[in-house]
Amino acid sequence: MGPVEIRYTPDSRVNLTGAALDYKVCFTSETPGASFQGNLSYTAYLGGDAGTLFQDANKLAEGSQDISALSTGAVCVEGQAQATAAQVQALQSGTFYVGARISGDATSAQEATVRYQTERFLLRLSGTVRP
Repeated sequence: MGPVEIRYTPDSRVNLTGAALDYKVCFTSETPGASFQGNLSYTAYLGGDAGTLFQDANKLAEGSQDISALSTGAVCVEGQAQATAAQVQALQSGTFYVGARISGDATSAQEATVRYQTERFLLRLSGTVRP
């Protein structure tokens, strides 16, 4: 998914010193009676260039979950992560890119449709403000 470009006009009085991501992505099965096994992984990326967004250096967060319970309800991957100095610099620039990848070794004994929904993708910024 992505890359998605995000633009804003930075305030020159603000100096960002950090950023933290809080995320939650849930998977649900739309196929009654389907059984599942294996894991699904979610990886979030943030960087300053769309062309290189999905490189390891731009990984912001990564989580994995066993999906065997998918037949009885939603399975969610969630967590928190701190941005690197390069990612904070991209945020400070006024133009940055975000994206995500879903991967894993999940299988089902029958053809099944699995949907995902991003329930939370919250970037908390920290820094200082000059008068």
